[in-house]
Amino acid sequence: MTMQRMLKRPTGVRAKDQGVPARKIAEARRERQESAVEIAGYIAQLTSEMASMAGAAQLDLLAYFLSLARMEAETITRRHVLEQLESPD
Repeated sequence: MTMQRMLKRPTGVRAKDQGVPARKIAEARRERQESAVEIAGYIAQLTSEMASMAGAAQLDLLAYFLSLARMEAETITRRHVLEQLESPD
């Protein structure tokens, strides 16, 4: 499955218009969010490795931007973990 397809929002008739229970809608949203968090974690790993490679090649600006991307991806995953800890579910 391509990255664009994983992140693409469904189109067409809305679930609530089809009589789908709110519980199912919430579950689908949670699954989509967890998928996005997994992707962010993977991006954090990749950008960390690429930043190290760029640094070793003395590509300082590229290493800096890759480090920023890694930090953003880590922030997303950390925020999700904190939300799960605070959630009463």
